[in-house]
Amino acid sequence: MTEQVGAPPRGLPQVKSLSRGTRILRTLADRPMRPSDLSRELDAPWATIYRTVRGLTEEGMLQRDPDTGEYSVGPTLWALASSYIRDHAVLGVGLRHLEQLLPSIQGLLKLTERCDSEAVTLFAEQNPQVPAVRRIREQYRVPLHAVSFGQVLLAFESPEFVAAYLAEPLQRVSSRTVTDPDAMTTVLAQIREQGYAVSRAELQSDNGSIAVPVFRKDGSVAAAVSAVLPLQLIDDADVADQQRQLLMDTAVTLSESLGWRAYRDAAYRAGA
Repeated sequence: MTEQVGAPPRGLPQVKSLSRGTRILRTLADRPMRPSDLSRELDAPWATIYRTVRGLTEEGMLQRDPDTGEYSVGPTLWALASSYIRDHAVLGVGLRHLEQLLPSIQGLLKLTERCDSEAVTLFAEQNPQVPAVRRIREQYRVPLHAVSFGQVLLAFESPEFVAAYLAEPLQRVSSRTVTDPDAMTTVLAQIREQGYAVSRAELQSDNGSIAVPVFRKDGSVAAAVSAVLPLQLIDDADVADQQRQLLMDTAVTLSESLGWRAYRDAAYRAGA
């Protein structure tokens, strides 16, 4: 039988269902919620949200707290994420180098990559020999423009991606977030020139961070290595320079392990 003219593709409902499920998972990765809260957050009918949440729970992607009725990330999703980390190209070559660097970092050491328009943390370890840096949920998934490790990932992306990103409204994460696209263009140009980024109190009033890029063989940015430090250390020129150089040296090693041979000249003209 001939399909009706103008009929939607047969796979469209499945695509919409997958998209809805992904939005639910992303939202619940930030904080647990009840279906009614999700319905308001996503501006979708409660029955649709509940049906999707129930299906994701049956597959182990979500789990329900019987005391609060809230849903959060489940064991199946955790297992899938663990396999992603296990097989990750940068972590595969870089984990031991990060572990070697950790005792020299005066706070929290992180490895971050871009996921769409966000910087997502793959590795985060505190140096146990120094006072602990306060961790917050926002450190692990944040808009690219809002903090140093996201800005590094954005700065070394393609001009087309940067232009498209800056064409969208820049979300304000804190009072120090740069939300003007022209000002952010200047920030990104400076990062490309000097080969690193520094942010102060963007996510927490008492902390800042220093971030440097890791490149793939083809010269595209693969990740950012960063140190989250107490603000007084960020503002101490000697400490900040020493921490930055340690990060740069490790990033060189990771990039060369991925096949990038011109990394030092390309990214660290000012800092090496």
